[in-house]
Amino acid sequence: MNDRDTSADNEPKSPEAPASPSAALPHQSRAGRWYRLATAAFVLAAVAVLGGSGWWLFDGRAIDGYALPDGAIPLGTHEVCAGTVTVSLKTDAEMTAVARTLRGDPRVLRSYTETQQEAYARFRRIFANQPQLLETTGPDAMPASVIVVPKDQNATAGIAGQFRVQFPAARKVSDDNEVRSRFAGPGYRDPNCLPNGEHSR
Repeated sequence: MNDRDTSADNEPKSPEAPASPSAALPHQSRAGRWYRLATAAFVLAAVAVLGGSGWWLFDGRAIDGYALPDGAIPLGTHEVCAGTVTVSLKTDAEMTAVARTLRGDPRVLRSYTETQQEAYARFRRIFANQPQLLETTGPDAMPASVIVVPKDQNATAGIAGQFRVQFPAARKVSDDNEVRSRFAGPGYRDPNCLPNGEHSR
């Protein structure tokens, strides 16, 4: 007769959580990963919004008269200084689908795209002197984003609300004017911002 206590064997076992891309980061809790994701997304949004030295809140007619490219533009080194709405997605494929949907949208003056890898490369440049942060933040913590410049620069909050309904799978939709107001106050005008909504390069 086997006297081994089998009570532990009879207890129900919790199902194993499905693997996720975030699991590739070693020794990090789920809460820690989501905290870093939120922090990274906010920092990247702030940097993208702050760009150069400030902002100029255009009136739509001034921007409408400027020659604009057709379709979304890779963000790259563009320094956007007009008011924007950022749609943050989980994957590059979702980002591409949103950018395609917004092409020709009457609310949109122009839009920019940034892949997860591009966002991660920018993150590493910004925090190059903080190795501990770089070691604990992987590419999967970065969103793929569509950055939209609305024709009506006074409607960013309303358009952000519309995008939240239109793109329910988005990680986040942010009115970047809110970020600007935290750093420089509402209505700050940058005389170096061109009529196309960018700083000169």
